[in-house]
Amino acid sequence: MDESKGFYNERSGLIIMIVGLVIFILAFLIMNPLGTGMGVSESPQRIVLLYIFAFVFCLPFGAYWMYKFARRPDWLAMAGRYIQGMKVAVFSPYSLVAIGIVGALFAAAGLGDLGGIDLQAMIIAASASLFGGIVSFFGLFVGQIIARVLINPVWVGGVSAGALSLLPYTLIDASIWAYFGWVYFRFVHDRGDKPFWRQFFIAWILGEPIHQIWWMMTYWIMNTREAAILAVLNDWVIPGAGTFFGIPYWWLSGIVFVPVGLLAGEAARRAMTSGRGQTKA
Repeated sequence: MDESKGFYNERSGLIIMIVGLVIFILAFLIMNPLGTGMGVSESPQRIVLLYIFAFVFCLPFGAYWMYKFARRPDWLAMAGRYIQGMKVAVFSPYSLVAIGIVGALFAAAGLGDLGGIDLQAMIIAASASLFGGIVSFFGLFVGQIIARVLINPVWVGGVSAGALSLLPYTLIDASIWAYFGWVYFRFVHDRGDKPFWRQFFIAWILGEPIHQIWWMMTYWIMNTREAAILAVLNDWVIPGAGTFFGIPYWWLSGIVFVPVGLLAGEAARRAMTSGRGQTKA
C-alpha cells in the first residue's frame, strides 16, 4: 500500500494522535480540574474537558489503531477464510454482522451486572480477541448508545450530566478496545510458533494499563479533587461492599473479567478455524 497517497496514513495518524495528546494535556493543566475553578463534580466545565479528552485525543487514538488493523486483510477476513492476496473490505458483511452482534450483546449486558460480574467487560474483551479492534470499537459504540438511549435512557428525570457525558464516555471506552484488539491480534494471533500463554500475557500487560488509565483519567476530570481521591480509593484500592469477593472494581475487571473475555473470544476463534490451519495451539 502506498503510504504517500491520501491525507491519512500511519505517519499522519500518529502525528494527529500526538498533537491531540498535547492539546489535552495543555487543556487539563489550564482548566485544572483538581482545583476549585471548575466547580462541583460533573459541572459543565468538567464535561467540556471530558469532550476534549474524548474527541481531541481518544478519537485519534482509536482511529490510529483501527487504521493499523485495517492494513491487515487477513485480520479483517472471517477467521480461517482468508486466502493469500484476497481483498477484504473493512466493513464487509461479516464485520457488519459482527458489529451488530457485539452491539446487541453489549447493550443487553448493560442492564445488570449479576452481583458484581461485569458482563460488558467480558463481552467487549471477547470481541477484541475474536474480531479485533474495528468490530470492538463500533460494536461497543452501537451497544452503549442502544443501551443508554433506547433501553435505559440516561435522561430519564430530566437532562443531566449523564446524558451530556454519554457520547464522550462511549468514545473513550471504544478507543480503548480499538487499541486492545490490535494488540491482541498482533501478539497472539500473529505469534507464529511462540508459546500462547506468553503472548497472551504480553497482550494483556500492554492492553490493560490503557484500559485502567483512560478510565482513571475520567475520574480526575469529572470530580473535585476530594471526590476523585475517594472514588479512586473506592474503585482501585479499598475492598468494597457489593463487588465480587470484595475486590475493588477495576482490579477485578482487569485481572478477572477482561482475561476471561479474551480467552472466551480466543476459544470461539479457534472453533471457527478448526480444521483450516489458521490458528496454532
